[in-house]
Amino acid sequence: MALPVFARIKVAGAYGEKLRVEAADRRLSHAALATEYVMRGMDAASSEDDTSLVAFERRIAATVLAGRADIEALQAELDTVAAMLDLFVKVMLVHLPEPSGDEREAIGASALQRYDRFIKQVAETGFDRDRPRAIRKIAILLSQKIAVDEGNGDEH
Repeated sequence: MALPVFARIKVAGAYGEKLRVEAADRRLSHAALATEYVMRGMDAASSEDDTSLVAFERRIAATVLAGRADIEALQAELDTVAAMLDLFVKVMLVHLPEPSGDEREAIGASALQRYDRFIKQVAETGFDRDRPRAIRKIAILLSQKIAVDEGNGDEH
C-alpha cells in the first residue's frame, strides 16, 4: 500500500482567486478542491497505459473529498445549534421559576398555546432551498453582533 503524500501549497493571484471562488461555490474546503485539481492533472499527464479502473478509483476519491466539505458544513451547523440550545436552556432555567400549586395548570395551558404559535411561525417562516430561513437570519444577526463588538474593541 502506498503511503499518502502531504504537501503545502500556496496559490496566489488569479489562480488563487479562482480556487477561492470555486471552493465557495461548490462548498468545498480549499484543500479538497486543490487535491481534486492535482488528481485531474495527474490523470491528464498519465500515460495511456492507465486502466479505466485507475481512473474510476480517482473519480471515487474526488467524490469522497467533495462529500467531506458537506460533512464539515454540517458539523459547523450542528455546533451552532448545540451552542444555541445550550444558551437557551441556561436562560430559560435562570428566568423561569417553577410553577406552584394553583398556577401549575394555567401555566401549562399557556405554555402549550405559545408552543403551538411557535410551531406555526416556524412553518410560515419557510425554507430557502433546503435550509430554514431562520438559519440565515441568525447568521446575519451573529455577524452584525460580531462587527459591533469588534468595532467597540470588545473581546469575548
